Amino acid sequence: MHKIMWTCLLGLVGACAVEPEAPGAPGEAPVSAEEQALFAYYPMGFARVTAAGAVATQVNTAGGPVTVSHSTGSYTVTFAGLGVPVSADASGGHIQIAAEGTSNVRCRTLWWSGSPNLSASVQCNAPDGTLADSAFTVLFFRYAMPAPNPWPTSAAYAWVTAAGGVPAAYDYNSSGTHNTVTKGGTGSYTVWISNASAINASMMVTSYGGAAGTVCSVASWGAGATSIECRDRLGNLVDSAFDFSYSTTGPTMEQQGAHAWFDGAAAHGTYSAALGKVIGCSAANVSGSLGPGSLATIVVSGELGSWDASPFLRASLVSKYGSAGYCKVESLTSVEGASSTATTTVRCYSATGAVIATPKFTFTHVTSDASGPC
Repeated sequence: MHKIMWTCLLGLVGACAVEPEAPGAPGEAPVSAEEQALFAYYPMGFARVTAAGAVATQVNTAGGPVTVSHSTGSYTVTFAGLGVPVSADASGGHIQIAAEGTSNVRCRTLWWSGSPNLSASVQCNAPDGTLADSAFTVLFFRYAMPAPNPWPTSAAYAWVTAAGGVPAAYDYNSSGTHNTVTKGGTGSYTVWISNASAINASMMVTSYGGAAGTVCSVASWGAGATSIECRDRLGNLVDSAFDFSYSTTGPTMEQQGAHAWFDGAAAHGTYSAALGKVIGCSAANVSGSLGPGSLATIVVSGELGSWDASPFLRASLVSKYGSAGYCKVESLTSVEGASSTATTTVRCYSATGAVIATPKFTFTHVTSDASGPC
């Protein structure tokens, strides 16, 4: 309960209701009411879904179950109670997707909507464009757009159309000023994050809609500006809608976890950070290395964990860096305790599905618990 009280006192949210207990996935203990209370100041959820459409891991701050309907290569993931009518700035929320497994199948989102239940459509395709099954992680979160304020932007997200538009209902910036996009040549976009000054931040991008197999990547970034590139499955530059997010205070706002830029050899220190259980007082670290067979390993370690007896749940998301392509989480394992270690392996591919020998990517590790005050 301390996290709710601290956040409310800071005036960061309009409501601080405690959500009911979630039922949890089969074989997995439910996320408790106390743990959900830590996230009650904003709606969020994530799920790791198997290739066959089973829910392996689920978190839903609305308290309902996460369910999946599935046909070959097509999935609809529903978070019960997490949706709201889309009628105001940022009320539509935000989706990020990361494919998992050892195949070169890639995944993107086709749409998300719904009230009171939030559903997200995910499509996965083989390099030739045919529908193909793949495991994946889907992450949803939603913040209320604040009034303009003098603080530097700590979190932002945007759904960007193929033409470079930014619909207000799917655009958020913690400084209260909307983000904008400049459209360059075919497949080239610059997302301008209003009032952002930090370069050490989580950067995520997911292709939205468009032709089967289209992929979008973070091409580069600096203070307040991120370049995005999109290509079709043949490797041609192509205009495409996409989802983009930025956060300095955790994977999502003030959430335990980590982010990193893997520069081809390691998690670069200038662009990587971890957030432990207690802000400023819990040691946490993210590191990375490149092993044989073009497989990168990212390790998140330190004092991260649940605020109660419920399981501490995790997921990892990756976006290729540089020329548009995609990266996949091949595995995620963890050893929990007073000091925990989570190990994620990542392999990257070109837009045509070829393995990249020296992968570069952005990495974001999300968890089921917020970080509390010291």
